[in-house]
Amino acid sequence: MEPMNPYQAPAADVSAIPNQGGFDESGPFSPSGRFGRLSYIAWGMLMGFAMWGVMLVFGGGMAAMRPENLTAMGPLLIVVQLVVLVPTILFAIRRLHDINAAGWWSLLFLVPIVNFFFILVLLFKAGSEGANRFAAPRVTRGWEKVLGFIGIGVIVLLLVMPFVLWFANTLISSS
Repeated sequence: MEPMNPYQAPAADVSAIPNQGGFDESGPFSPSGRFGRLSYIAWGMLMGFAMWGVMLVFGGGMAAMRPENLTAMGPLLIVVQLVVLVPTILFAIRRLHDINAAGWWSLLFLVPIVNFFFILVLLFKAGSEGANRFAAPRVTRGWEKVLGFIGIGVIVLLLVMPFVLWFANTLISSS
């Protein structure tokens, strides 16, 4: 029998966490828990719609104001954008938890150019199968799936539309 070395690392595989069979039940505005891709897109679209609605209200108010009063709207719009930034970062943290990454990576939103590639990672990287070190998987609700697929359509449309408009402009200017 070989003598035991008290300084030897354990031989057990402690990196694998078995799925306990549960699901993440935390609310969407909690920084703990996970968001799948469709949930992330759906909640991002909801925040976008809310932001557009607030901007339309402020835009209508700005149109009715006298020009010398418009300077007061600038700080108000900054506050609205900061209020929207908080849930956006919370959703990114949850999405990062789904791909088994720490929420601190969400600070990449603040780095210009890098944030574009960071968003692509959040949109396209598949989440962990089963439970990971952050939480059990979250069930994507039916309305999140529908809104997520609509969001994918909007993203594709926004990516394709500039090329379509450029091509149409080229055809019109050449004739």
